Amino acid sequence: MKIKEILELTQSEPLNKIAKEKLTIGEKPTREALKKAGCFNQSGKRGWFFDGDESVLEQSIYDFSPPKKINRTGIVKPKANVSTNVTNERKKETTKEQVNLTTNEQTNQRLNVSAKDQIKQANKQIAPTLEQTNEKTIVRKRSSFDIDVELMKELKIKAILHDKNVYEIVETAIRNHLKNL
Repeated sequence: MKIKEILELTQSEPLNKIAKEKLTIGEKPTREALKKAGCFNQSGKRGWFFDGDESVLEQSIYDFSPPKKINRTGIVKPKANVSTNVTNERKKETTKEQVNLTTNEQTNQRLNVSAKDQIKQANKQIAPTLEQTNEKTIVRKRSSFDIDVELMKELKIKAILHDKNVYEIVETAIRNHLKNL
């Protein structure tokens, strides 16, 4: 639906009704998309208004709304509402730090921190896992990558057959490949 059409409808219908009945996005994303497009509403006046380049009015509302995540089956996936204690603790720490530091202090602190210190801080935030072996301590960091589905199935089967973890087989394969390069 074009911005122009939505603006006309807002003169007679509330935005939440328009979003529910005529759009595939909700009221809040519709409101945000209208704002991104340069539209505005005025207190005491019904509807939304636009005062700018006319070409924007011919664009679709979906050009200004964030894309929804769609899985392989074509179904829109809702955002996961999951939090962990670690994440919540980090958020609390960050909030406390931000409250304690003024903007100038934060800027000065960032400028005074060396690159090595920044790398160390980043490494701490990634939350590595430690594994103790007889020879040494191995530090592991979580990685994410795309892999062929069939290859992943085969990898899981091999891991089960050899009573190993998938990451152990992947690590060994990567080490061997790097040695051969």
